[in-house]
Amino acid sequence: MGRVIVLGSLMTDLVARAPRFPFPGESLIGEEFAMFIGGKGFNQAVTAARLGAQTSLIGNVGQDAFGDAFFPALAAEGVDCTYVSRDATAGTGVGCVTIATEIGQNAIVALPRANLTLSAETVRRAMEELLGSQQRAAMTPPGVFLTQCETGIETIATALHQARAAGLLTILNAAPIPQETLPAELFRMVDILVVNEIEASFLAGLTIDTAMTAKTAAERLLESGPQHVIITLGALGATWCTHGENGAPPFHRWQRAFNVQQVDPTGAGDAFCGALAARLSMGAPLEEALRWANAAGAITVTRKGALPSLPTRTEVEALL
Repeated sequence: MGRVIVLGSLMTDLVARAPRFPFPGESLIGEEFAMFIGGKGFNQAVTAARLGAQTSLIGNVGQDAFGDAFFPALAAEGVDCTYVSRDATAGTGVGCVTIATEIGQNAIVALPRANLTLSAETVRRAMEELLGSQQRAAMTPPGVFLTQCETGIETIATALHQARAAGLLTILNAAPIPQETLPAELFRMVDILVVNEIEASFLAGLTIDTAMTAKTAAERLLESGPQHVIITLGALGATWCTHGENGAPPFHRWQRAFNVQQVDPTGAGDAFCGALAARLSMGAPLEEALRWANAAGAITVTRKGALPSLPTRTEVEALL
């Protein structure tokens, strides 16, 4: 069994479905409302666990009803939530999601709240304990560390430094793009950078609208320090870029998407990252892990909500 440590957010998603997105200033009558527990850290940890990895989550929620719901859910999924702390002053993070059913796209306003009060010192202590237990277990391969940008930059940098020093494979899903600038040294602690076309466009400084511009963006991001760059492009699939050997140009590989009926894209990127981490933690080569990640993301878009949509290992194997 592989080992995955996730540092990330826990959010309660308030989801409204409507035929289309409202125009500015418009009050649009919707079709349906639902609440789901989620957040990138939560979703990615659950996916990794469902695909068979021994998974621990580091995060922070409020001492409110929204926060209460996460602990039984994580326990039911087999995710170690020992290091999910609770903040007495900041409420649990909330995501306001609008889904336009006619085009199958979503728009999200994320309010991180308690996720941003998670301190670097708390993360440092959690990582020390988790890495100590991993070393005592002498796990081979040594495991994967996965994080995103819904917690503070200092906490992310602290955990990445510890994970890299301990020999873990490090994955940064640079989503969403934070308001504060990501420091250059952060990318040098990352083995695999995963972004979608919007995030890649912002970080690389160019618009991604073709396979060629995605390739150019991936090469620019590769120059910032990571060993590999993966840009996910929804129904178009994903592009993977890594350094060429012995001074050769960067190596590119295009992974086609699976042909599925899209219902709700919420959580698809998280399923992709969680599956990628899970397979890599089990010693799979990156190309194989990328296929698993694509399949996990494809399954997720066929169902409503994040948590109910996250796939199991059996479902991913069936699609593959």
